[in-house]
Amino acid sequence: MATTKKTTTSKSKTLSKVAKPKTSTKTTKPKTTKSKTSTTTAKPKVTRTATTSKTNDVAKKKSTNTEIRVSGQKMIKAIQHEFSREFSFLRLSIFPYSEKNKSTKSPFQKDTKIGDVRKKDTAGEITINGRKHVKTLEKEFELVFGLYAQVCYTDSDGSRYYTSGSYDEKTLSQLNKLGEELGWQKTFGKGNVR
Repeated sequence: MATTKKTTTSKSKTLSKVAKPKTSTKTTKPKTTKSKTSTTTAKPKVTRTATTSKTNDVAKKKSTNTEIRVSGQKMIKAIQHEFSREFSFLRLSIFPYSEKNKSTKSPFQKDTKIGDVRKKDTAGEITINGRKHVKTLEKEFELVFGLYAQVCYTDSDGSRYYTSGSYDEKTLSQLNKLGEELGWQKTFGKGNVR
């Protein structure tokens, strides 16, 4: 009799396994990958268009948020290189303050440190970004370093100019974009600043 009970029990177990509907948890739970050290949850896939627009947004933010730091330890050529790399249709010239009202100006040598030529004794630095107005940047060089700075450009025919008037009212990004539209010559190209 004992044999009969065992057979009946095993049959009922088999029948109950077959009778129960299978439920899949794969559709409701994210897949996990197990390794010896940790368990990670698979991230949902992002559509290609969303990824592309997100990448474009990051690129736009990066270009407008780039800041060039100018301190006493920085060489003039490094400042000019970074400036022209960021604003490829503009140049930055730095002069002794005594050159401000002269018609012909002589800039500092490019291998000079700002700290070696600054006229202000107080420590300080300035930042340059695309949101800064041309006139503000030039004024900051005067206030912080006691130096005369001019944002410049080269016209399509090769003539060089200092900014003035309405150009000084624009942000560096706006003026750089205007220079591109007007066909100004690129200052930065092939790794050199003109």
